[in-house]
Amino acid sequence: MGNGPPPLWQDSPRQCGKGFRGWVKMGWLIAVGCLAAAMALLWLAPVQLHLRLAQANLKAEVFVELRVGWLRFARAITLGEKAPRVRARTRRRPGAKKLDVRDLLAASVQGLRYLGRATWCERLRLRVEVGGLDACDSALLAGLGWSLVCNLLAQFGRLVQVNPAGVAVAVVPNFQRPLLRTDLDCILRVPLGKATWAAGMVLRAALRRRALLARIRERQRRKGDRTDGRSPDSSPHEDGDGQPEEHGGREHGHR
Repeated sequence: MGNGPPPLWQDSPRQCGKGFRGWVKMGWLIAVGCLAAAMALLWLAPVQLHLRLAQANLKAEVFVELRVGWLRFARAITLGEKAPRVRARTRRRPGAKKLDVRDLLAASVQGLRYLGRATWCERLRLRVEVGGLDACDSALLAGLGWSLVCNLLAQFGRLVQVNPAGVAVAVVPNFQRPLLRTDLDCILRVPLGKATWAAGMVLRAALRRRALLARIRERQRRKGDRTDGRSPDSSPHEDGDGQPEEHGGREHGHR
């Protein structure tokens, strides 16, 4: 009786191995799917920049808030005559070169354009109050302020996408006293993936430009070394040490 056939519900070792491999494969597929979903959510996660500016004559208060997903970074800055000044002491290394801002901007144009096309301005509220010495000056300054603000809005709308319902602009004349007051409230949003891609474009362009400049300088240096042993600053009648050559360079027997 003990040597009878095994029951039908008992799987063989081979079938057990296939079932285990199937469960492992399914587990890997689930893990890859979860990772892909997490990467997609991270790519689409919004990066929000909230900027508030309150300026009155020579004093200004700036509040910057950056939100990346569930993370939040905030900083308040006070500018003006009585604002605390922080002087940073930096030491330049002997072989360090100055940063060329023009080269950096030229390398960042493509990435900044891509970032601008992907940026959405949800809110833009601007109020400017100007006042002159008299009513005529105040009215004239208000008209100039409207012209300047409209031009800035047009240029800003070319760079980023603006929500028309979130735009509120006002230029108010002050007939009581000379004054210049600005209140700005702006919210910008961009997907984290596109912001990361734009940063990569800027870094790649900067590295390529730096490598190209290094090759050009190396080629110029080699070209200067091949000028018949002369230094680049020496004249055709001087040798490499800057000393005048003798006539002919050889003895021609002239007396």
